[in-house]
Amino acid sequence: MGFAMKDQVTLDNTIGAAFLGASASCILFGITIVQTQLYYHNFPKDWTFQKASVATLVIFATFHLIFTLHAVYFYIIVNFGNLAALQTIVWSFKGQLLINTLTALLVQGLYAMRVWKFGRNFSRFWSGFAVCIVAGGWVVGIFAVVKSYKQKNFTDLDSMRSILYAAPITATSVDVIIAAAMCYYLNRSRTSFVRTNNKIFNVMRYVLISGFLTSACSLCTLITYATMPHNLVFIGIDLVLPNLYINSYIAMLNTRKSMNDQETLSLDISKVLNMRPGSTMRTNDRNIHSVDDKMFRDGILLSPKGFTFNESNKSDQELESTRTLPSHGHA
Repeated sequence: MGFAMKDQVTLDNTIGAAFLGASASCILFGITIVQTQLYYHNFPKDWTFQKASVATLVIFATFHLIFTLHAVYFYIIVNFGNLAALQTIVWSFKGQLLINTLTALLVQGLYAMRVWKFGRNFSRFWSGFAVCIVAGGWVVGIFAVVKSYKQKNFTDLDSMRSILYAAPITATSVDVIIAAAMCYYLNRSRTSFVRTNNKIFNVMRYVLISGFLTSACSLCTLITYATMPHNLVFIGIDLVLPNLYINSYIAMLNTRKSMNDQETLSLDISKVLNMRPGSTMRTNDRNIHSVDDKMFRDGILLSPKGFTFNESNKSDQELESTRTLPSHGHA
């Protein structure tokens, strides 16, 4: 293909790798649409800024897919067999790189905002440090985009090797720091209430999973470029990264629905286990989400406000024994 390279370059590890990355990106885009529909359906009254952020991420994902498909179509269909054209960096390829960077910066910024708002109650220094690290990642990402827009051919990528190393290293570091900071502050927020702690542990689990996925993708991009710098395998992996960022963030927002459903189900089971035979239970719906201050971890009721019993609901034997008990006045 005209690359001045030590490694053997084939269609498999250049355009083929980009095609596989675009295919995976299409699949993840479909998951993004489903996640977005669930979010707006389950949280119609969510914070306006949050809803606008999700909409922006979906727009980014749409344009990223359009640019990616155009680039793949340009290399595979329009210039099929034209080896000279395969060396050219088409405009849509640069466009997807811009969207890729903006998506990562936006998602990391949203996480950093959560770290700051949540962590400042414990330590302003460490939460501010995490925000500064994210800001540093923004600088590296913007510089990488500006540098890449000056390149005309893939053979020119060797001139920006330091940036190609710095970008995935920075992205991986930022993801790890954000995940560690959120888990640290969530762990500091544990209470004596079991259900609250269960929610915290669930959020920590999703933070770790999402941080692991994005960090692993960035790390794979770095490793493939370090070991195979003269082909485009690292670009095929990098095409998947923005969709991982978007899906991980929206999925974390959607977990609030599943956690609330689990809490309601657990509460209903606890109430059933505490019912006496032959009795009817009346619940206080307004207190259904404040059950932590009323229940032990084994489901034993701490106050009678959760539900009450009517005398008419007692069993026949209990009523009969009540009627036959002698009064104290005749003792």
